[in-house]
Amino acid sequence: MSTITNHSDRSNALLEEFEFYVINLDRSQERWQRINDHLHNLGLVAQRISAVDAAQYDNVFLSKHYNESLNKKSFFIGLKPAEIGCFLSHRKALKAFLTDSKKKYAVILEDDVEFVADPIQFCGQWRTVLNGNDAVMLKLFKRRAISGEWVDRCELTGVVRPRLVPLGTQSQIVNRRAAKALLMAFEQFSMPVDAAYQHWWQHGVKVLVTVPNQINEISKAVGGTNIGGSIGLSFGFKAQREIKRSWFRLKLKFVSAWFYFKSSR
Repeated sequence: MSTITNHSDRSNALLEEFEFYVINLDRSQERWQRINDHLHNLGLVAQRISAVDAAQYDNVFLSKHYNESLNKKSFFIGLKPAEIGCFLSHRKALKAFLTDSKKKYAVILEDDVEFVADPIQFCGQWRTVLNGNDAVMLKLFKRRAISGEWVDRCELTGVVRPRLVPLGTQSQIVNRRAAKALLMAFEQFSMPVDAAYQHWWQHGVKVLVTVPNQINEISKAVGGTNIGGSIGLSFGFKAQREIKRSWFRLKLKFVSAWFYFKSSR
């Protein structure tokens, strides 16, 4: 059997259980072409999720799931339209998985990533930590080092249950129980999707992280993030925002650690 045929068979085996999704704005066709080519070269087929483009919708639509009054109680600043659109896009991917696919797991990617190696090397570990009766999310990327309990280790990579879930939604895998739990928990949301995922004791999904990263983030190479920054904001506003952000993160760190140790008993 040739190497090409063997690789194709293994990729097909991976696709039997894992549905791949890529969240991509309609106006970012070059990004879609790049990641689609990348996945195709790995023998993978992905479903494209047309991302919710905040620029194309009014506040009435964007506020259907975004709870502004809850935001004032639970987060340190109101969400930008692009952040609301990002959350709605991830909800859209979860809904597509539960509605249109019968597979066990969904690999949800944003369009500015690439795998560090053939994911066939990792899929055995994916199955190990995602299989079972628990609602589980496995994050494939983090920007900073994490600490926590090792739940699986092999020659190439390991999986950690972190004390503090890292920010970012560049790439994650969920089982069907997790997809259902996240959609129910965030029918109404008040903070960015990655910050919401950090609150695992609220949404009920066990969040795990691969170490080292199994994907690379290449947003700079493809034109940067689609969520706006701080251009045009006054110094006073930015200073106040950073103070509130630091306080929010400090509280989150302690609360997350408390629930982590409580669940470890």
